[in-house]
Amino acid sequence: MPNFLRSVFFTILLVFSFSTYSQEFEEELRDAIHEKPRIEARFDSRTSFINQTGVRVSGFKLGIQFDNKLSFGLGYNYLGSRVRRELEVDRNIYYVRLRFNVVSPYLEYIFYQDERWELSIPLQFGFGKSYYSNENDIGPNRFKSDFVATYEPAITFQYRFLKYFGAGMGIGYRLMIIPNRGVEENFTSPVYIFKLKLYFQDILTDIKED
Repeated sequence: MPNFLRSVFFTILLVFSFSTYSQEFEEELRDAIHEKPRIEARFDSRTSFINQTGVRVSGFKLGIQFDNKLSFGLGYNYLGSRVRRELEVDRNIYYVRLRFNVVSPYLEYIFYQDERWELSIPLQFGFGKSYYSNENDIGPNRFKSDFVATYEPAITFQYRFLKYFGAGMGIGYRLMIIPNRGVEENFTSPVYIFKLKLYFQDILTDIKED
């Protein structure tokens, strides 16, 4: 199945899941946003594929959560794996490294939660640049730099293993809404998510109580 059709299928599946429980979902969100928000911080690592090669996109997020149901905030993601290649520019050969850096607004709906477990549907957009950085001692610092925009729907689970920490996994799909045509590597790919969550608000609450 072509990458575009996979992404469309995955998005339709998520939309169908939302629409099935649309009335309950809307009522929960209306109630949640009237509750006092809590600060949250999280770190995540996304394993995906670039030209059928496994790579890691790492990042962190800071946001607010309403009534343990709805979260939104801002994150930053970057390509952590070293993807290198030779690049010919004006008949010169350069050794370059692929770069990918995006600022990522996110929204997450938590549809199940108990004392330890949490199931959620996160949606993330990315706005930034991809380019090749020059690893030679001579020549320009970067090549083929251009704006990119991404969209990533996913489904995740999380387990709270300590009072202030939780860890989880998930699966999603990265769709390049605006790709960098100058970069040959394709970032559209299934995404496997590994995340660590810090319950920052609980730490602050306990500090104040002390």
